[in-house]
Amino acid sequence: MVFFFGLALAADPAAGRAVFEANCTACHGLAGDGKGPAALALKVKPADFTQAVWWSTRTDTDVAASIRAGKPGTPMVAFSSLSDVQVADLVAYLRSLSKTP
Repeated sequence: MVFFFGLALAADPAAGRAVFEANCTACHGLAGDGKGPAALALKVKPADFTQAVWWSTRTDTDVAASIRAGKPGTPMVAFSSLSDVQVADLVAYLRSLSKTP
């Protein structure tokens, strides 16, 4: 269950992986560690979703909002064309990448 803008959605991490691979790997890398091929050229490095410390200060709603609207001042662009279900699935997949401390 992923909470998305106050709503509880049953999320599918496997479906989220497909969304991630189609939209996010150039910057965030196939492993989600922020080491995609485009990351080398970026001044602000992409988030490393494998780090538990990164997740410790973010809710699913925070992450979903960043996916939807992008992050001003960073290379993170908005993915407003993704459906609510795709975003919820993506957040669930990203959370699954976190290594426990």
